[in-house]
Amino acid sequence: MAVQGTISTMGGLTATNAYLRISDLTVKKIVSDGDDNNKWQLVYGVDCYVNASARNNAPETRLATPSVDRFKIVSDTEPSDPMNAAYANLKTQSAISNVSDLV
Repeated sequence: MAVQGTISTMGGLTATNAYLRISDLTVKKIVSDGDDNNKWQLVYGVDCYVNASARNNAPETRLATPSVDRFKIVSDTEPSDPMNAAYANLKTQSAISNVSDLV
């Protein structure tokens, strides 16, 4: 599973049809004295490549994209499908435009 979209790199270049893949994902229950007590937190990292071919042929050549590399979701309920929830959230991020699913 992956998506493609338009993103800006750390150097200010625009990558159209960039290949975005969730690389790591963590789900945990928040236990604290604050407002987020007893909520669920999903944190995920994103690897970004110029395109799908770059990912397949040279996976070590990721784009430097700090605005797209890590996101967090806080929810009242535990996500039943964390990976699906992460991709759905990724597609709503303002740092990514023209987002579409890749199979």
